[in-house]
Amino acid sequence: MKKTLLVASSLVLLTLPVVTVSADSFDQKIQQQNEKINDIKNESTSLESLKRSTEAEIQSIEGEIQAILQKKTTTEEEVNALAQEIQLLEEKIIKRTEVLANQARDIQTSEPSNRLFQKIVDAESIGEAIQRAIASVTIMNASNSIVEQQQEDIATSQKLEKKLQEQLVAIEEQSNALQGKQAELADVKLNQEVALADLALALNTEEEKKDQLEADQAEAKRQREAALKQLAEQEAQEAQARKEAEEAAKRQQAAEAQSAEAAENSAVQQAAVAAAQPKTEAAVAPETSVAPEKTAATPAPVEQASEPKEQASTGGWQMPVDSVHISSRFGYRTDPTGASGNQHNGIDFTGGTGTPIYAIQAGEVVEAGYGPSTGNYVIIKHANGVYSYYMHFSTLPAVSVGQSVSARQYVGGMGTTGNSTGVHLHLGMSTSLWSGFFDPAPELGL
Repeated sequence: MKKTLLVASSLVLLTLPVVTVSADSFDQKIQQQNEKINDIKNESTSLESLKRSTEAEIQSIEGEIQAILQKKTTTEEEVNALAQEIQLLEEKIIKRTEVLANQARDIQTSEPSNRLFQKIVDAESIGEAIQRAIASVTIMNASNSIVEQQQEDIATSQKLEKKLQEQLVAIEEQSNALQGKQAELADVKLNQEVALADLALALNTEEEKKDQLEADQAEAKRQREAALKQLAEQEAQEAQARKEAEEAAKRQQAAEAQSAEAAENSAVQQAAVAAAQPKTEAAVAPETSVAPEKTAATPAPVEQASEPKEQASTGGWQMPVDSVHISSRFGYRTDPTGASGNQHNGIDFTGGTGTPIYAIQAGEVVEAGYGPSTGNYVIIKHANGVYSYYMHFSTLPAVSVGQSVSARQYVGGMGTTGNSTGVHLHLGMSTSLWSGFFDPAPELGL
């Protein structure tokens, strides 16, 4: 036992220096990892300066975008006002045309001018004659005034039409400029995000390596402490074994001394008896036999086969456009203008300016007009309580509030008014007015 303890103790002493060296070697590796992390953080400091300058550039671009949007909104409002003014002039021109036509028919069917002159001459008094003459002149002057006003309104309408076309061109140019600024903004933001992401990834990777080194160091220290504890226990066991061996040796020495003394006394007594008596045959001590120990065999337990376990068994929506081209679907996306948020509450259909847009189901128009974000738009409430939204018309809607529309009825032409960077229709659907938006795609079979 003593030899076994000594051998075990020697093995612990041999392995302990290896654990100690392994635990201490992590300090240098951790220090090197800290230097890498500090280098990355220093790079992060310089990148923060770049980020600040980039943020200033982003704010500048966003300011330009907002200015373009504001200018675009103003232009669109002017276009709508021109369209309304032109519509009023056209209605006046139509009415005057009817009046002039009626007057022309009246003149053709009325009495000849010489008979009118005769009536003035036949007046009973000078006052009556003057009144008849004034009435005739007044009628003639009124007709001339209507003709002059008609000509002025036609000329004004033509000028307004020309100005309207110029404003529409301006809106198109503003939309293109807005789209270019959005692309520039997206590029700046993307470059900044990529740089920051690369730096964060590098820093995170090096910090994870440091964490692993520290964990390995802690494990090495734990192993060293466990080895030291085992060595202490082995030494205590060895000391106890030495003490027990020494005590046993002392007891054995005392027993041997006592046995030797007893044998010596017995030999002296036998010598004295032998000298006094005749010799006899030595008695033979009977042999003793030890019966072999019987061991009962214990039968091995019979393993019973387990039974197999049973396995456990386990309407009516129409398309808003004739030709479907989708540029953006419902859900999360990066807002192209930064003014409406990243949740896209509808589907965008692309096409050319003036592309016909139809109601997707029969219903009643609850809103129609212009908004800075929606541009020219229409909202229709349907019999099932669902609302449909049509936004960014090129001009004011072809329907008005309170009007009943049928499925596939024309409601306006595709455009890019409002918060828009290109010609398209934004179609939305909701369960409440301006809330409860859901994806129109399943309803339309897209």
